[in-house]
Amino acid sequence: MAIPPWTVELLRRGLNDVARRASEPETIEKLKTQATEILNEIPQTAARGFDAVMRATEVGRKNVQKWSQKQTAVTIPLINASGILSTPLGTGVPVSADAVDAAYACLHGDIRSDHDAVERLRRNLHRYLPDAPAYDIAVTNNFPAALVAFVIGSSQEDLVVHRSQSIRLRSGVSLVDTMNALVPIVQEVGANDGIEMSDFDDFDSFCLILADNQATQPPNILDFGDRQVTQVVVLPVATLCQSDQADLPSVEQTLSQGADLVLVAGGGVFGGPECGILIGKKERLDAITSTAIWPSFSAGNAVLAMLASTLQDSTRVIGRALPIEELMRTSEENLRTRCERLATRLSGSDSIKTCQVTAESALVTPKGRWRFPSRQVRVEHQTLSAKEWADRLREDLPTLIVGFDDHAISVDLRWVSPASDAKIGELLGGPTEAATPAAVVEEN
Repeated sequence: MAIPPWTVELLRRGLNDVARRASEPETIEKLKTQATEILNEIPQTAARGFDAVMRATEVGRKNVQKWSQKQTAVTIPLINASGILSTPLGTGVPVSADAVDAAYACLHGDIRSDHDAVERLRRNLHRYLPDAPAYDIAVTNNFPAALVAFVIGSSQEDLVVHRSQSIRLRSGVSLVDTMNALVPIVQEVGANDGIEMSDFDDFDSFCLILADNQATQPPNILDFGDRQVTQVVVLPVATLCQSDQADLPSVEQTLSQGADLVLVAGGGVFGGPECGILIGKKERLDAITSTAIWPSFSAGNAVLAMLASTLQDSTRVIGRALPIEELMRTSEENLRTRCERLATRLSGSDSIKTCQVTAESALVTPKGRWRFPSRQVRVEHQTLSAKEWADRLREDLPTLIVGFDDHAISVDLRWVSPASDAKIGELLGGPTEAATPAAVVEEN
């Protein structure tokens, strides 16, 4: 179909008009200005796009690096912000730097590891015991091993535990079941409601095992008159010497009250490596360490060296405090300031719904009587439930343990080193970013 003449004329006039306007100075100047603006914006737009690509690449790199570390890490660091020191995963509190150096010297490979070398380490431990001439010390790989080693070394006498003293250990297993793991000779007597002296009428000479049930005061040494009774005290939570915290039991105080032997965990408030420690009268220790199976329970050189360094630090009149002692002495004001700083940091994250500073007490054990004033940051996630978030943090690297309820997680800083605060902020809120705070931070 041919184009109508009127259409051809209309197109011709339009092209002439465009050509005329394009030749005008004002139009040329306007086009130059627009072209200049476009050219100026190109580098900025490109830079912004490049920055966005680089940020995405960096986040991806960190995610891949974190995943890779999870697959190859021999050990998994732990940050304990649960508000409970003793957890199934550990305490999250490091030993002192001196103890680490002592262990490194033993693990270096160019030292003696025969009986004489072990005895030298044991004598070094002995120097730091309260009333050292009267007592001796032995160390096992872990606390349950100390209980079993004690039973085997004391198998020639009746071993008795009152039912009110059959505590549950951190592993979840009862004291009696742990001690009877290899040789089931420990007997239970009495009722759960308390000790009556008549509960022991069936025995003339025996070894009584007392334990701190954590809910009430430490066990008292009983008076059996002229009867030949050895009394052994099990303290899952204790320090070597009496500490600033008067309600924490100590090995020193328990021995001074008349205990023949004390079994204590080396980690936690004791401040040393995770191990089992037996401190008491020399003849009791000799009977335990002279058994054929003792070498299977005995701690290695590195643990002995770490413990020696810990005992040295804990018995100094003037010196550096152990890391656990520093955490126990941290002021409420310090904790409040750190929590407010963390809450402010988290409120700037898009993934955080609300965060609030609270003031609940921190615990040493889940059901224990020991409480420390503390501060927490209570945080709600935009999309995850509190349990889902806590589980995800538990599997992160490093592992972060937090408390949680139906609505929010609780990040308690009592058992957290200040050096870990920034890492907690990163694990909870991601990389630092500027944003409108999600909620006003208040303290309850």
